[in-house]
Amino acid sequence: MARGRPSKKQVILDAARQLFAESGYQGTSIDLVVQTASVSKPTVYNNFPTKQALLQALLEELSSEVQSQRQAIIGDDSLSVIGRLIAIFRQLATVPEYLAVYRMCYGERHKLDEVTYQLCTRFDQVLQDDCQALLLRQKEEGDSTLVVIAICRESLLIPALSGGQAVSQDVIETALSRVI
Repeated sequence: MARGRPSKKQVILDAARQLFAESGYQGTSIDLVVQTASVSKPTVYNNFPTKQALLQALLEELSSEVQSQRQAIIGDDSLSVIGRLIAIFRQLATVPEYLAVYRMCYGERHKLDEVTYQLCTRFDQVLQDDCQALLLRQKEEGDSTLVVIAICRESLLIPALSGGQAVSQDVIETALSRVI
C-alpha cells in the first residue's frame, strides 16, 4: 500500500459515513457502500460482516471524532461558558454525519440491534456529560444542566434535524444567561 493512502477499511467507513448521512440506515445498502467506496462486496464483508457492524464501527469513529472536537471547544477559554455550550450544539447541528446519528437513533430505532442503539445513545450521553462537566467546572449547580441542554437542543439541534431555522445566537445567549 502506498504511503499516506487510506486503508480499504477506512475508504469503506468514509463511504458509509457519507451514505448514512445522506440516506439514513434504511436507505443505505451494502451495494451502495460497495459502489461508493469502489471496492468489492467481499472486501466490505471481510471488514464488516454485517451492515450493523459497519454502522457500529462508524458510530465509534464519529463518537471519538466529536468527543475530541468537543474537548477543544470546552478548553477554549476565549469563549464564555454560554459560548462554549452554544458552540457544542452548533457543531452537532451543522455536521450532517452527527445529525444522522440522531436521526438513526430516534427515527430508525426499530432497525437497530441493541448494541448499535447503545452506541447511538452513548453519542448523546457523552454530550450530556460534557455539558454537565463544563457547567460544574464553572461552579454551576448540576440541576441547571438539563435546562441548559434543553435550551440548546430546542434552539439548535431540533431545528437542524427537522429542517427548521435555528434560533439566533442572541436569543440563545439570553435564555441561557437566565439559567446559568
